[in-house]
Amino acid sequence: MSERQQADQQARDFFQGLWTQGDHWDFDTSDYEKDRLTSLVTMLQGRRYPRVLEIGCGSGHFTRLLADVADQILALDIAPAAIERARAAYIGPATVDFRVANVMEYKPGPDGPWDLVVMTETICYLGWLYPFFDVAWLAAEIFTATRAGGRLLLANTLGEVNDALLLPWIIRTYHDLFRNVGYQLETEELFRGTKKGVVFEALTSLFTKTSDRAAAGLSIP
Repeated sequence: MSERQQADQQARDFFQGLWTQGDHWDFDTSDYEKDRLTSLVTMLQGRRYPRVLEIGCGSGHFTRLLADVADQILALDIAPAAIERARAAYIGPATVDFRVANVMEYKPGPDGPWDLVVMTETICYLGWLYPFFDVAWLAAEIFTATRAGGRLLLANTLGEVNDALLLPWIIRTYHDLFRNVGYQLETEELFRGTKKGVVFEALTSLFTKTSDRAAAGLSIP
């Protein structure tokens, strides 16, 4: 088994185990999580998105909010248990395709172009399991598959207690990566709240693809 296959298997086993146990992140019960997701969709208001790619959709809590501003959504998650939960819930007016997939093996181009790409609490786990080069290449592929004028919504918790994956300087490096491949930063916010007595901060960056130029690193200008 190659290193990439080992990373794929580790990711599947890890997230399948969490979702099999139930609502690990308390999306069903946490006011913090509900308010955080509401703040994300608020950033997207004022525009309709014909085609949306959601990477790391989990059990579909944010997908249900996206359905109010989107026409078609492709929602990916690596854990079959998460997709099973998502499919069992009512989504809303949008057409949603929930699909079990590892985004590191998925090619966003053929199903695109995308008017909106969403990654919430996802990129830190990719950086945990895959080399930075592979994560950077994915960012470039997502940029290429985004329609000119389309958006990328990237959101991540900063500095969760005892979790090195969420160190603020690492999270900000991931966000800068998408700017480096060609997206322009439209707006950025810090969401603050309390969950189980712990104060959290989440960094949200809304990017725009202003042109169809090739992503940095995929071709020579």
